[in-house]
Amino acid sequence: MFESQRRRGNLKGVPRRGPRQNGDRTRAMFTKLLKDENAVMRSRADALKFTEGMMSFDSKAELLLLLDDERYCGPLRLKESLTFVDVADDVEKILIPILSCLVTRETNRPLYKRPRNRMISTINSIPGIYTMLNEPDVLECLTPQSAGILIAYLETTVLTISEARSSFEIKRLVRGLTSNKVGGTEKLSALLLLDKPTNLRSASGSKLDDDSGVVACWVSDQQEPGGRHDNDFKNFRDIQLVPTHDEILCPTAPWLPLASQDNSFIENKEIRMLDANFRLLREDAVSSMRNNLAEKKRVWHNARIIAFTVGFDDEGRKAEPLSFLVQLDSMYAKKGINWERSRALPHDGVIALINPNDNNIFKLGTISIRKFREKGAWLCNKQGPVIGVSFQRIEDIQSSIDEVLHNIEVASKANLNSISCKESNIDDNVWMTVESSFLSYDLVEVSSSFFSYKPILSALQDMCSIPLARELVFLDATGGRPSYIPPRIKINEMYFDLDDWSNEEVMESASLDKSQVEALHHTFMSRVALIQGPPGTGKTFIGSLISKIIRDNTDECIMCICYTNHALDQFLENLHDQGERKIVRVGGRCKSDKIKCYNLKELSRQKTEFSAEARKRKKSVIEKLKECDAEIKRLTEQLSQPISWQKPRGGISSVLEIENPIVYYHIMSLDSLIDGFEIVGKKNKRIDSESLFQHWAKGGRCPDYVMPYIEVEDANSTAEILGFWSIDKDERRCLVERWRKTLFEDTYQSLHEEISAFEALCSERDSINRERDLQILRDAKVIGATTCGAAKYRDILFENGPSVVIVEEAGEVLEPHIVTALCEANAYTEGTKHLILIGDHLQLRPKVESFKLSAASRMGYNFDYSMFERLIKSEFPSAMLQVQHRMRPYISDFIRSQTYPSLIDHPSTHDFQDVKGVEKNVVFLDHDNPEQGGDADSIETKTKANAYEAQMCIEIVRYLLLQGYKHEQITVLTPYVGQVLKIIQVLKASMHDVNAYISELDQEVIQSDLLEGDDANFVLEANEPKSIRCSSIDNFQGEESDIVVMSLVRSNKRGTIGFLKEAQRVNVLLSRAKIGLYMVGNRKTLCQSPAGGHIWNPILNKLERDGCVLKGFPVVCQLHPTDGAIHIPRPEEFKKCCPNGGCTRPCNSRLSCGHSCPMACHPTDKEHRNTHRFCVEHCRRIPSECPFNHPCTKLCNEKCGKCETTVQSITLLCGHILENPKCHEVRNDEAITERSKRCPERIIHTFKGCGHTCRTTCGNTQTEHPICPGKCDVAMDCGHLCVNKCAACKKHACNKKCERLLLCGHSCNNVCHGETPCPPCSHACENTCVHSKCTKKCSKQVRYIFDYNI
Repeated sequence: MFESQRRRGNLKGVPRRGPRQNGDRTRAMFTKLLKDENAVMRSRADALKFTEGMMSFDSKAELLLLLDDERYCGPLRLKESLTFVDVADDVEKILIPILSCLVTRETNRPLYKRPRNRMISTINSIPGIYTMLNEPDVLECLTPQSAGILIAYLETTVLTISEARSSFEIKRLVRGLTSNKVGGTEKLSALLLLDKPTNLRSASGSKLDDDSGVVACWVSDQQEPGGRHDNDFKNFRDIQLVPTHDEILCPTAPWLPLASQDNSFIENKEIRMLDANFRLLREDAVSSMRNNLAEKKRVWHNARIIAFTVGFDDEGRKAEPLSFLVQLDSMYAKKGINWERSRALPHDGVIALINPNDNNIFKLGTISIRKFREKGAWLCNKQGPVIGVSFQRIEDIQSSIDEVLHNIEVASKANLNSISCKESNIDDNVWMTVESSFLSYDLVEVSSSFFSYKPILSALQDMCSIPLARELVFLDATGGRPSYIPPRIKINEMYFDLDDWSNEEVMESASLDKSQVEALHHTFMSRVALIQGPPGTGKTFIGSLISKIIRDNTDECIMCICYTNHALDQFLENLHDQGERKIVRVGGRCKSDKIKCYNLKELSRQKTEFSAEARKRKKSVIEKLKECDAEIKRLTEQLSQPISWQKPRGGISSVLEIENPIVYYHIMSLDSLIDGFEIVGKKNKRIDSESLFQHWAKGGRCPDYVMPYIEVEDANSTAEILGFWSIDKDERRCLVERWRKTLFEDTYQSLHEEISAFEALCSERDSINRERDLQILRDAKVIGATTCGAAKYRDILFENGPSVVIVEEAGEVLEPHIVTALCEANAYTEGTKHLILIGDHLQLRPKVESFKLSAASRMGYNFDYSMFERLIKSEFPSAMLQVQHRMRPYISDFIRSQTYPSLIDHPSTHDFQDVKGVEKNVVFLDHDNPEQGGDADSIETKTKANAYEAQMCIEIVRYLLLQGYKHEQITVLTPYVGQVLKIIQVLKASMHDVNAYISELDQEVIQSDLLEGDDANFVLEANEPKSIRCSSIDNFQGEESDIVVMSLVRSNKRGTIGFLKEAQRVNVLLSRAKIGLYMVGNRKTLCQSPAGGHIWNPILNKLERDGCVLKGFPVVCQLHPTDGAIHIPRPEEFKKCCPNGGCTRPCNSRLSCGHSCPMACHPTDKEHRNTHRFCVEHCRRIPSECPFNHPCTKLCNEKCGKCETTVQSITLLCGHILENPKCHEVRNDEAITERSKRCPERIIHTFKGCGHTCRTTCGNTQTEHPICPGKCDVAMDCGHLCVNKCAACKKHACNKKCERLLLCGHSCNNVCHGETPCPPCSHACENTCVHSKCTKKCSKQVRYIFDYNI
């Protein structure tokens, strides 16, 4: 069946080979065929020899690199070998051995995946290969081992090549293997969606109810995925990660899986879970893009494409192979945006270029270049910020190049040399005129966070099964103890039998409470362990303890996953404090000084050496990158050439000759002589086809000299030509543009292919660079990563397969993030053996961008259910920590009564001191000041603020600081980021010596909500001294503070409370404080809320019973507690009632100076060590150096210094009288001597050094080297006197005019130049005649006269 292909494989003119090689020269035969392009594979025997040569390699990676080397004929020889596979015996002896060389553990490493995939693509491209395998006799003759190799190859092919997933022959082959009862086809069938599909229930107008009573509304979810747009496929692995233009504009809603799984079309539960996680996570990202496009939240006007750049950027980092430079309006250059701190236009952000008139989307792109350090260029360009944008669609690339050419033409007409990203001194008025002529768009920031989704989405597409599926998918908790855990474990140097566990013994040995011990036993007896930890119960502590026990008892590698960088640093710090040193932290933004040195990038920087094979591979890839880069530059240069009649590549004439030959020959006829004459135009310039076409393209009418030649044509041709000349100007421009696209059609296609190749090579280079990271990770025993970091480095993290995964705050992490952090079991690794989830599903759920995907929307998707919550609600076995160490009992009563009835207070919490200066430790300050930020019933995404609450919270913070509390002991919390911003504004305006500190997560939200130029620059990026933490509640989960001041914001008449209606959020806000909780809010709004009243009524009723709901903040003077509390209802009253943190009584304490303290009562600085600086009484001290006991003349809070008392006049040593001297100037003989040297009396003195006689001070004459104040006056060679000061003259100078007489009769008016000849005369020429006056300079006329005379 491959006979024709075999014949085509023989090369013409190549001599046939000699006798067959002997068996002992197998490798020589392989090498000959591989490296010699003139060698010919003539027979099945040669194919067998080539295959045997492949099998002889011990290192299949070495073989793979040889086959992939472009210098050799690897792909060609593979194809030739497989053309000899005709019968079942050939499959066993040729095909299966070749496949076994490609699909190995060694070739599955990140370093070799891409060359392996290229070889698999080569095999997959052979026509008929799968048709032959589908023959019945072939399938029946496969041995189990061969079938296993074939299945492993098909799995890799299906995961790697999208065409393979839609191949009918591959699906038929898998069905054949399954019908022949070949083992191991289940996963392959699931990957190809060959399972028997579940029939979608008819949903016309019906509703689905999930187990929790949430109503799911069917819109388009009854229609299977596929066909809605160009990126809608049934198999989620075929979906392109970045949304396409067609997808964004598609009016039909995407198919999304319901949490109830009632609309699922996939039978295999593992693939169903992967599919659901992928589609919901991607929709979370894409739906926010649609919303941003609709709302145009951040728009940059007058964006135009001005140039393009190719290859790598100036700083050596990877840039997109073809990036278009987009320049924004010049008004943004005048706003003074701090681009280094601004989160606008981030790298890898998705943008859309839309028509400002009709809002149609023209292009979708990704920001590939963002430079802010180059003064006067890129983002700092004074003609408008410039960024680099890459486009995926070939149509967008094509139109962008055309726009660059148009905009360059506009600039050239205005005599501008360049519109590049380099600053040029262009007049503002000229630039504004040019700017309005460019083809411009509105640039909309579609997504600034899509890059964080991509690693997770890509990892889901690469997975073919769910690790620990028995528990995570099928909810079977009978798996027993993890295989790596020994039956006896050591805890604090004592061994305990897991099968004969005694809580009491472990509690006594490890100093743990009962719930902690039960959590330990549950962890080590379950392959998937769930530990629920209410607030303050020590989830981080128990996680660190579990890690330490695993490290003490096994040699397994542990991977710690956290949602935030702060939580990850805290977790790893605990392990470090316990003595663990084999730590590697993956990802940036580490703020811990202890852990920074364990960062993967830092360790990789220290380990500079690559392995020999990695160096060799990298060198090869870089060479290919250079070649690809050069080809892209060549193609773009070709596309950027101006088009004419015959250039480039035959020009428009080559297109018109085919499309309209009559017009073509009409224009070409002007190039030939007519009756021996040429046609000429103005100034006898020859008229040829080029000039005629350019005349037509610019909109010119048919020239008169052409008409006689049109009339000689036949009627049809004449009409065609006249019609050609009658086309209007705009249509002519469109025609030229269409002809241009036709001319360069194959060039554009080649460019697109080169760009794809360049991207693939860049990815391969990055994989090779990570080989060094892999060597570091092999030595690690504890690997820490955020969820995004774990997905980004998934390939190298799972090379050694960390067998234990611990997830901190698991209730706050989306399920896809945890699924992709698990390692699949395969023939090369055991995968993840143990998953430990530590969290609390009763606190905040994971954040989702799209409200419709959340459980609160009641749409049925429930995407914000974490894996932890899903398992808990499925009654999966779990353990719960019950002893809290954080809150004083009165505070913990709130969450105990509503959420955790079994929560126990540790005895230490009963010993917490009362908050100083406040009547009660918990207060609800009730008010009725309205909120700001839209209508009360507006949608939840609109942020809210309350100016009164912001001011009140800051005054409470100020008061607490005056009680002696440190800045780090106080935190201000609020449910809305808009209120965080308002609080910071008030703090900066009223407390100048205090900084505001917010987390990175809050900064991102604030920056995304702010427009550029708004007040965002005061937000600190790091915690500085005297910093008050201001945070949204959502971004403070997992953290605590001694005192929490809470602004609840919502205050309206309708009882709309937004976020505060959610029990999880209320649980978090009530459980952050340790010793004091002070809430500012509207009691009536909270209690009357239809959605949240049932949550707040019990809380506020308890507070009211205990007298904690007040109309004013209850301050109590620490020094005068018997005076009782003062309730302060307004922010401005704090300074009246307690100006220094106490009461209004005067302090009257005796200071060290003897005066009474002038301040009002102050509870801090009771010893008055710092209060002395406020004493404004007259000083009673005597200056230390005063011999006359004069009293100090300054105020008490000032330093005495020297005695400033005025004494009687005295005669100085020089004989002059000093009137009214200060005491310190004449206090003794030494002082008088020193003062005499500064006698101010003016005298006439002759200076010895220069001989000048001048008036100077008496003090000057008494110094060792008196300074002459006169001029130098030395006669110089030019005859003038030196004008320098005598004392400062080092080189004589003359500033007089030369005034020498020149040959022309004028005098030289230059500054004196000594003996140097006078320069040419600069006077105007005085020669005149009756006709005119000479306008030249005199020097030019004189030179002309002399030249003439010569």
